Amino acid sequence: MMRFAARWLVLLLLGGSALAQETKSTAPVIPVEEYGTRRATLRKVFEGGLMLMEADPLLPGIDNIDANTPVYDFFYLVGYHREGDVLALRADGTAVLFAGDKAEEARSVSGIKDVRPSKDFEKFLKEELPKAKKAYTRLRQATKQTAQAAAEETDAKILSGGGKIAEALTLGRMMKSGPELDMMRKASDATNKAHLEAMRACKPGMNEKELQTLIENKFKAEGCDGLGFASIVGSGKNGTILHYCENTAEIPKGTLVVVDIGAAYRGYVSDITRTLPTDGKFSEAHRKAYQCVLDAQKAAEVLLKPGATFRQLHAAAAAVFKEREMTDWAYSHSKDRSVRHGLSHYVGLAVHDSGLYDRPFEPGVIITIEPGYYNKDDGYGIRIEDIYIVTADGFERMSAGAPREIDEIEKIMKKY
Repeated sequence: MMRFAARWLVLLLLGGSALAQETKSTAPVIPVEEYGTRRATLRKVFEGGLMLMEADPLLPGIDNIDANTPVYDFFYLVGYHREGDVLALRADGTAVLFAGDKAEEARSVSGIKDVRPSKDFEKFLKEELPKAKKAYTRLRQATKQTAQAAAEETDAKILSGGGKIAEALTLGRMMKSGPELDMMRKASDATNKAHLEAMRACKPGMNEKELQTLIENKFKAEGCDGLGFASIVGSGKNGTILHYCENTAEIPKGTLVVVDIGAAYRGYVSDITRTLPTDGKFSEAHRKAYQCVLDAQKAAEVLLKPGATFRQLHAAAAAVFKEREMTDWAYSHSKDRSVRHGLSHYVGLAVHDSGLYDRPFEPGVIITIEPGYYNKDDGYGIRIEDIYIVTADGFERMSAGAPREIDEIEKIMKKY
């Protein structure tokens, strides 16, 4: 999607200058020591040998959101992303980073002292492979061919480390550290405030793009440096399109607008959705449907704690729609597959972050709960999405700053 380009530029800033307006005392940041711990944890997965990982390109487009999720693994290990840079981990845990002409910046962010020009990668392989005997790799084709050619001059073997690397990084990215939680609270707080701005501004006759611009300007004003995904501002029938992001229609009277947005802060993102009545007051039909969606979300919330599973949350939410006989356009039962989606997903460096969906929740996991109702017969959609940190005894709802009760929303919209 177009918005990924903006986020990519932020990642290229290596985390150092993107938020010059904030002081070190107020801006949450991942300590370089944490990146070292992450690399050491990954290194333990392999028995001897080198481990080589290359930064893949970020793919543009809404259809590539999930395809980009593993691309952020490189960022997770070194604190920045630039296509073509390579991380090498030796068996003794020491790291070498091949970072083009950005050595000083890469060294500062990652904490890796040994940073070399990319042109030295082949020389490094010829020196290290005879000692390592094998290299586990997650490299693009051209780089892997370079490694293979170097290995052929020795007795070393080039092996795919994809499965083990992916599994180890998935587990690591699922469990958020204290600094990561602070980053995501920052992004979520900005997103909450943007939702309040949208509630105050929304009215019939506006263009969806006006509301989008207001939202994204608020992200910037709150110190966030990008978008987690393309903002969705879908009014009327556009709210029934799950990944609608054209945002070019005039907002009509007497309907609803789905506002699905998420700020990004130094790579970490949020994901919060609210649905607003375009006239500032829900009709009886809209109120009934909205309350069903909200009650389904709250039914899932009740179960959210360590040991619970996605399957249990889904069953609780689905039961509410069934009880109220509203499965016709419900998020997971609908007669139209184009409006079906899951109840929850992980969030972190990607909006649909790495995670194991059959694994019981543990403290430090961040997920969404987002039931929806998409009535294509009457031309309106409803989605309520909150973002949660699983804690030792339950959860923290990071999106609590964005009102979701009918009366709260109507009061805000009436006041302004």
